[in-house]
Amino acid sequence: MEYIVHDLLQLKEEAKLISYTPIPDWVEHSLAKAPFVVVRRAVHRDTMIPVGVRGERRNQRFGAFVSEQNVKQRIRPEDLVSLFQNVQSRNMPAISALEKVAIIFEKFVWGPTGSVGFELASGEEVVTTTSDLDVLIRLSSYLSVKQAEMIVSKLKRCSVSVDVQVETEKGAFSLAEYAKGEETLLLRTVYGPSLVKLNQLV
Repeated sequence: MEYIVHDLLQLKEEAKLISYTPIPDWVEHSLAKAPFVVVRRAVHRDTMIPVGVRGERRNQRFGAFVSEQNVKQRIRPEDLVSLFQNVQSRNMPAISALEKVAIIFEKFVWGPTGSVGFELASGEEVVTTTSDLDVLIRLSSYLSVKQAEMIVSKLKRCSVSVDVQVETEKGAFSLAEYAKGEETLLLRTVYGPSLVKLNQLV
């Protein structure tokens, strides 16, 4: 099975994290409440998947690795679209905004990430009244700057801030930054961020 960045992984009960630094105490507590981690944007090492653990506080984020054998279930952000449409979710601004965002991205492969994606996948109530909505779209064909501008304009009418990452085979970039049409753009890759020219993304 392929594991890519933003995938949410439900871990088996006996799963152990592997880290080259001491694992904070809060990590065990968080995984006990919701045994879910998210795949990080990093190089995979054999059967070891780079993952991130989220804690109760915003500054509690921990990067580690987990063996593929310890994965019980994989949930991709796009898998969550049908979930929020068919299941009654909490009345939080960031979750409620999904309905409008779904209309904007109806022609794209997309899905929620961040706290909204985590809550929908795990059932753990992590979204707050001040949470933003993080979204990814998977780009399989050319997206013009003008198209991006139109999408960003529509997203600004949502009741919460919507941050969109565009995922491509070469890496990911911010839709809002791309919509500005500047000559260079920050591209996030498994080897780290780099500045690229817009025509390199086509």
